[in-house]
Parts: sequence; structure tokens; C-alpha cells
Amino acid sequence: MTRLQAIDIGTNSVRSIVVEVAHDGSYRVIDDEKATTRLGNGLQATGALSGESMQATADALRVFLGIGRNLGVDEVRAIATAAMRTATNGPAFAERLKDELGLDVEIVSEYEEGRLVFLSASANFELPATSAVVDIGGGSVEIVTAVGPEVDHIVSMPLGARVVSERFVDADPISETGFKRMKKHVRSLLKERVGDAAAGVQLLIGSGGTVTSVAAMVEARSGRKHDSLHGIEVTRPAVMQLLSDLSRSTAEERRRLPGLAPERADIVLAGTLVLAETMKLTGAGSVFVNARGIREGIIIDTVRRRRPAEPAMTRSEAVRAFGRRCAYDPVHAEKVASLALDLFDQLAAPLTLDPAGRDILEAAALLHDVGYYIAYDRHHRHSYHLIIHSGLPGFTNRELRRVAATARYHTKALPKSGHEAWATLDDADRSLVEPIAAILRLADGLDRGRASHVEHVRAILDGASMTLVIHGEGDMHPERYAVQKKKDLFERVFGLPVSVTVAAV
Repeated sequence: MTRLQAIDIGTNSVRSIVVEVAHDGSYRVIDDEKATTRLGNGLQATGALSGESMQATADALRVFLGIGRNLGVDEVRAIATAAMRTATNGPAFAERLKDELGLDVEIVSEYEEGRLVFLSASANFELPATSAVVDIGGGSVEIVTAVGPEVDHIVSMPLGARVVSERFVDADPISETGFKRMKKHVRSLLKERVGDAAAGVQLLIGSGGTVTSVAAMVEARSGRKHDSLHGIEVTRPAVMQLLSDLSRSTAEERRRLPGLAPERADIVLAGTLVLAETMKLTGAGSVFVNARGIREGIIIDTVRRRRPAEPAMTRSEAVRAFGRRCAYDPVHAEKVASLALDLFDQLAAPLTLDPAGRDILEAAALLHDVGYYIAYDRHHRHSYHLIIHSGLPGFTNRELRRVAATARYHTKALPKSGHEAWATLDDADRSLVEPIAAILRLADGLDRGRASHVEHVRAILDGASMTLVIHGEGDMHPERYAVQKKKDLFERVFGLPVSVTVAAV
């Protein structure tokens, strides 16, 4: 048996969990602690962590580490989220904790925070075809959308309960104007950053102190008592009624509310508003509570790291395995990949293509249609997000951005600066991606009928234009038509008009 301790250093509180892990990877909780240290107090105004809040956090961590030692933990993993991530002195505070306590603190990225939140949710709930997880902390809010077990999109926003409270709560109780301003800000940022990516999800899961507090207050109002809030369902009407009542109450009145920890009285209104607006945005009629949150995500991630590694897949195997998980069409995918690589090999020398683009092109060709797993409409964008968050073994984050962008441009609009996929690439990436995306568009057109009629394609360059001579059997009018439609990017990149003809039999 191994004992692990996971510590979450948040904007409002520090939480610790100690688990005992069995040989099969299962575990049981043997200790669970929380301390409200308000690390993010005043961060909005100063941009830095205060000396008082850092000392309170260090004191809590000293206690938690002592508990861990007494319980004989074999490994401690501590992560810090929005407060230390955004504070100018966050890294310096991490160094102080290392020097004073011997604690290595990981200041995690927004994406990593969302990934850990989703790990916890997916371990505790059976996920339907589409789902979303909202984690409302003190400093930030993460919304993760998923298709089955696969992450589709991760968005992090500075909408944490403490951050929003410090910015908009102007009186006690909040003024009508202040409440309207707060609602407008939350709603507009959710719309801007999440949009319709989470609309119509079949399941909404909530985690973080706000969500458990809302659930506790709603259940207390109904007279229901639970040993644990984990897994309970809270309806949207109940959340909306609670929000209305909180908006008219003073902090002192909120401190006396059944189900609410007194130390959350000053921030619960903002957090409840964020939850209510998220439910509206997604169309969810209810939210299910994941009381275990990010700490369990840390445990799951750590357990997986410690288990013996399975034989590593090659990059090619990993790409195809991911395609299968997304129910791709392997026949079409393999044909498009074959034609794309055929064209790349013929054009590499005369058009001075970057050799590094070949593997990127192959992966993008195999996965260009995985977005169908979400929906036909805008499937090219869905492909981009699925690939970006796939964590494909053997690929660096930079390579995944290249693969995802190449796949995204296999159809529809050409690359432009306003596109997320294009904006995240630097000049070197764009120089590599644009030519291979142009080739992928042609290759996809050459299997327009998905009947594998084209067996081989020959590219003839005469210096001023390019002719594609296609060899195969059957009616190839769909393929010729599709190439004429999809040659636009190639002609823009290389300045060569493209024509297509069928080889004489």
C-alpha cells in the first residue's frame, strides 16, 4: 500500500487529501482537511499576494504536511492555481514554501487545472455523449466540454468568486446597479470565451467551493440532510431562487444561512451568479455536484504516473487509436493520408517543402474528420479542438498545435488571423502548416465520394501551373469537382493555378 497526499492551494482556501492506494490503483481517503487562508485577498487591486495571506497559507501548509508525516505518506503533490498563477510574487512565494517547508509547489497552467478537474469528474460520473464540467474557484472558473470520455475544449476565465466579488460588490447588500454590472460582466465573458461550445450538453457537473456551498444551502432549505453532497442534483430554478435571495441579503445575514460556511459569506453571491449564468449558457436544467474536485484529479493523475508504463505506442499507432475512439472512417482517412503523402513526396523538392511537415500532414490527414464525432456542422473546428486536447503520445504540444491547425483547414475558410487555430501559431509554425494544409485540401477532394476511386495522383509542374493527373477506376466527377473547389489554398500559397484531369485508360 502507498499513501499519497494531494494539496490544492487555491485563491480562497487550501485543501489537503490523503489517500491509501492499493496495488490495482484503487484508493481510499484517510484524511481530508481544509483551511480558509484567503490567499487572493486584494489581488485584484495590487496584483500581488499580501504578506498576511501568504503567512496564513504557509501556516496551513505546515499543519497539513505534519498530518501527512504522521500518516506516513510516501509522496506529497501540491498544486497552486489562479492566485499564485496570476500574482506578480507567485513564483517567489513558491520558492519561499520550498525553502521553509521543503514543499515543491506546481503552479499549474489554466489548461492543466481544467484537465485535472475533468479527470476527477470523469472518474465519478458516467459521461454521456456530451457533457461539461464547471469548476468555480476563488480566482478563476474552468469550463471543460467533453465528447464521451474525450476533452473537447478547456476555457479558463477570471470569474472566480473572490475576484468577481472584489470587483463588483459595492455595498452591503450589493446595490442594484452593482448587481446588474456584475451580471452583465459574467454573462458577456462567458458568451465571449465559451459561446455555444457548451450549449445543449446532456450533463453539467459542478465542482469547487461555490458549487458545494450552493448545494448545501439548497438542500438545507428543502429540509433534506445528506452525509455527503457528492453526486446530488441541484435544479436551475433552485439556483435562481437562491441567487435572488442572496442578492438582497447582507453579509451578516448570509453568515447565518444554513448550509453556508460563514467564511464564504462575502463571496458566495458572485459564485452563485457564475453558476446560474453557466447553467443558462449550457441550457442545463440542473447541475450534479462533484464534491471531490481538483484534489482527486491530482490523486488520479499521480496514481497513473506511478503505475508501470504500458508498452509505448508509436506515433502512428497513437493517431489511429485516437481516430478509433472518435469513431472515424478508417477507409477514407487512410486514403486521404495516402494521397496527401503521395503529393507531398512529389512536391517536396520542387516546392522546397519542410521535411518536418510530412509527419504532421500524415497525422492531420488521418484525423481531419474526427470532428464528426461531435457534429457534422463545423466538424473542421471540432476536429481542431479534439486534436489539441488529445494528448497524443509521442507528440509535443507544439506538434499537436500544428496537426490540429492542419486538420482544421482541410475544408471551409482559409487561414486568417482571427481564427483561434491560426492565432496560436508563430511564424515558423504557419510557414509549415499552410503548405501542408493546402495539400490536405487537395487530397481530401480526391476522395470526395469516399469510394477510393483514385488509386494514384501525379503532379505535373510546368513552372507556371500544376496539373493533377488522377489514375483510378469508376466515376471520378465528384473528385474533379471537389478539387476545383478546394484548390484555393494551394493557389494562394504557391501562386500556381491548379487543374485536374483523368489519366487515359
